[in-house]
Amino acid sequence: MNVLILNGSPRKNGNTRALLERFALAAEKQHTITFVDLQNLKINGCMGCDACRKNGGSCVQKDDAPALLEQVLEADCIIFGSPVYWWGISAQMKSAIDRMYAAGEKLKGKKIGVLSVGADNVDTPQYRIIREQFQCIAEYLDWDLLFFQAVSASAAGEVKKQPELMEKMTALAGKV
Repeated sequence: MNVLILNGSPRKNGNTRALLERFALAAEKQHTITFVDLQNLKINGCMGCDACRKNGGSCVQKDDAPALLEQVLEADCIIFGSPVYWWGISAQMKSAIDRMYAAGEKLKGKKIGVLSVGADNVDTPQYRIIREQFQCIAEYLDWDLLFFQAVSASAAGEVKKQPELMEKMTALAGKV
């Protein structure tokens, strides 16, 4: 199975990336893994012009989104990892998801997992809001939401000091 891991954190060595790396390490034993740090790509916001719908999925913007969309279409499973910013996903992740609109029906039927990392307790509204957003997307696109993992961590590298959390990521890789 082709698994695409999207890291929506702008921190090169942040907690989201550390957890996704652990997931990838475990998942690569059984799957082909592609790991993408969205902060390294230039992805403009969707302009809502619908040119992609008139041009067979081709966007008028010249950035890295079309190449990312090809990776998304080739993937059987997509793991979305994002820190919590203002009760939602990062701008990097949001732009990437918005630009997936160009693929339309071609996106249907994938498996997904979601990792959300924030400084607040996992029982606060921000995690619920993010989980519900992905549940709505999954329902709309007929995606199988394999897991939603909320994590409370703020200091960079904090998750690496939590062996039980790192093992949880290994276990989640087994759900793919």
